Amino acid sequence: MSTQESKQLGKIVKTYRERLSLSQEQAAKMAGINRSVVAHLEQGLRLPKVKRIEALCKALEIPAEYWHAFTLPDSSERFAFEDILSELVGRKVHLTYHDESVQEAAQQLINKLIDEHSSDRQTHDLFNSVLVFYGVQPTSWPFFAHYLGASAFDNLLSFEHAIRSYQKDAIRLYSPLSQAYKALNASQNLMASLAPLQPNSLISYERRAPWDVIQEVGDEQLPDLGYIAAARVQQEEAERQALKTFLEDLAKQLREEGPTAISQIKEKTRRRMDSFLRKFDSTLQHGPFSPLFAPDADELVREAQRLAPKSEEELARMAETQNIALQNLAHYLSADYMDVYVATSMRNDADFVSVNQFVRTLFSHNQIEPLKLRYFNPTQSWLDDRIGKGLVEALMLKRSQATIYMAQKSDTFGKDSEASIALGQGKPVIVYVPKLSIPQADIDSEALSLKTRSELELELRKEVGEEQLDLDASIDDEALVARILLHRLKKVPERDLHMAIKQHWADFDLYGEAHRITDEDERAQYRQWLDQLIKQQLEVLCPTGIREHLHGLLVAVALRFERRARVFREIHPLAVQVILSSGVLNGILVVRSVDQCADILRSLIENKLSLTLEQDSQNIRLVEETTGSTIRVISRHQLLRNAFETFYKEYNQ
Repeated sequence: MSTQESKQLGKIVKTYRERLSLSQEQAAKMAGINRSVVAHLEQGLRLPKVKRIEALCKALEIPAEYWHAFTLPDSSERFAFEDILSELVGRKVHLTYHDESVQEAAQQLINKLIDEHSSDRQTHDLFNSVLVFYGVQPTSWPFFAHYLGASAFDNLLSFEHAIRSYQKDAIRLYSPLSQAYKALNASQNLMASLAPLQPNSLISYERRAPWDVIQEVGDEQLPDLGYIAAARVQQEEAERQALKTFLEDLAKQLREEGPTAISQIKEKTRRRMDSFLRKFDSTLQHGPFSPLFAPDADELVREAQRLAPKSEEELARMAETQNIALQNLAHYLSADYMDVYVATSMRNDADFVSVNQFVRTLFSHNQIEPLKLRYFNPTQSWLDDRIGKGLVEALMLKRSQATIYMAQKSDTFGKDSEASIALGQGKPVIVYVPKLSIPQADIDSEALSLKTRSELELELRKEVGEEQLDLDASIDDEALVARILLHRLKKVPERDLHMAIKQHWADFDLYGEAHRITDEDERAQYRQWLDQLIKQQLEVLCPTGIREHLHGLLVAVALRFERRARVFREIHPLAVQVILSSGVLNGILVVRSVDQCADILRSLIENKLSLTLEQDSQNIRLVEETTGSTIRVISRHQLLRNAFETFYKEYNQ
């Protein structure tokens, strides 16, 4: 196995060879060895035997101080020891700046440290003697006893395991490992320094008084909180009536004349209605001035009904709902604790329902409910003031101990900012990404997306048989997942399909997805069926043609969420943010179900996440095992590590 020293020797050999204008073949011939020996050494892949090192270096006239250490007995063990020691202290350590006699003396002590089994105290003294050769701060007794002990030096593997265990703690508390090593060894009370890593007792949560002051606004009333104050809605009656008439008339013309009706809208009318649509937060994807404005008649009628002037009864209901939400806001602002903030964006009725159902299910979960958590549910609060609303959210973010970010079909600047703020404060952020799940039909979009190519091909073969497999290299994994999901959806019984739609319609925004159905009549029929199932709670048979569209919509949105989950775990800007007070990189936790979210939230509260350390040539990452999410990172880029240690030390003094 290559070490940093062997790589350095390879660079030196290459430098001297090129200085003599020799090819690898020529240098090898001069030393009486094969060219591959030179190539592997220069690439840092393999360290040659002692005689070959000596022959090559002498042939290239390389000074002995650069290569003599590699010819000493047990040198490979020493280099491995130095690699592990470097991981402990957070910087590269070596003996090449010492003369031969000093290197041999250090080698003797290292051999004694590894080969002789002494008491903890004796091993501690011996280890600190070794550290002198490397110019490394000695370990304190509390640090040595807690992380190392004599057993850490039974062999190099046990030494490496001990250092990995130490790094799991260090990476959570400090930015560079060098800072962690210095700080923890200098600590007057090591256990106090490590206190943030200790499990938390749940007794204080369980002893709280129940928090039952929030009056729940039901799903059917939630759209009232998407409006401005009821009194202002009443003042806008004339404008809303004009907009309603325009939309209904346009719908009628579209049915009679087709798309040409849009081009006949007068510019003044177009400008006025475009303004009204923006003012009243229309759910239409594009306004009349957009070249993409191509709504269907059914969509326009629905929007006209949504934006129409409200009756006295509706206004009274809105005012009552908003008053309840204002009272809830007062309770949120004055809560004795604030444990969890839910970051979301709510642009349409489905968003309100989706968020509220998720929050209600999560905090009534058997893992969470006994803790009597205080949480801010944005669907149960209301304020008719943009600035005030922003201040409320800022306060909730400041007070809460954790944030749950709902990854809906699209992101918003506000929601992303809230998650960034929480991460920057060093607080955990859970990102919930929905998935398509119908357990009784073996449908789980996440499980399929995590399978390998060969596993997906096997699953598809089971579904369609060998004759209809039709696979080639141009079909990517996502296409295979789509085929499997579509095939399984076809076999879902009607009753199970109804249950799945009731579960997913809001998260998947199945009303909003209607635009994917190109035939206007089928699109209207699809919306009507959803109305019957969701709003009227009627168990109505899904028409065959509509069911095919429904399968396609479910799969399309499911795959979109799978891509989002992958992006959040791996490349999203929110994946890792710097804690401004310490420079530690804080990562998000991506969950895919309410059950998983409940487990992670409880583990966070108890400070008992299941963590494992993963390393590559660029980074050391601390990964939460059940979600595969990276929650801490330390870069191996030495200058970057030096800069973080230098400037965060300077700014935080």
